Amino acid sequence: MLGDVTSPAAAEYLSSVLPAYRAKNGVDLCTVNAENGGFILGPTPDTAKLLLGAGADVLTGGNHTLQSYSLLGAIDEMAAVLRPANYPAAAPGCGSVIVRTASGVRVLVMSLLGRVHMEPPLASPFETADAVLERHRGRYDLALVDFHAEATGEKLALGHYLDGRVTAVVGTHTHVPTADLTILPKGTGYVTDLGMCGPRGSILGIDPEDVLTRYLTAVNHKFHPAEGKMKAEGVLLETEGGRVIFAERVTL
Repeated sequence: MLGDVTSPAAAEYLSSVLPAYRAKNGVDLCTVNAENGGFILGPTPDTAKLLLGAGADVLTGGNHTLQSYSLLGAIDEMAAVLRPANYPAAAPGCGSVIVRTASGVRVLVMSLLGRVHMEPPLASPFETADAVLERHRGRYDLALVDFHAEATGEKLALGHYLDGRVTAVVGTHTHVPTADLTILPKGTGYVTDLGMCGPRGSILGIDPEDVLTRYLTAVNHKFHPAEGKMKAEGVLLETEGGRVIFAERVTL
């Protein structure tokens, strides 16, 4: 499971290294958070197709996903591209999908958005997770949750709330990898933030000079994607019987 793709260039980088990583490590399924794939805005259909064609099985979403106008007209036709499940039912797209691995394992992938310091204000991620799990009961073998949220406490709370009921809860959105990768008491893999797929010397994928100008002047300043060498951060999980038995951080 890989963290936020910060720009089209980051998507191109990830697409160039992901196939070899999957083959070398025997990865059965890969999720990628693509909600910044169009740089701040959500992914374009072309960016989504690039990532899916390179080995991402599911693209999870976030607060910017439906800000990609080019994606709005296509997301209903792209089952593997998710927006948060706690959007209203009338919103375009879907918040969960079941995919099969090559060995036939049925994996439910769910995308959720936090409510603490986040926009837009959506339904409870806790109640939404319950509803999605109930709706798909009996149809999946593993369940993976990407929780796109700002507050660490909210992410931890959802992890403990779903412990033993899903295979993994991973946080995204802050673009900074956290050091708390763990297996919770009932067997659910958990990490507060996966990190990002983007330039190494950036500030959350953005050119540092743009960010510093905004902080030093308190005036809105246009952001541009940073350039330079790339990285892709996330976690590798090994499961057995629907539970995580091994977890490690990875950087591509």
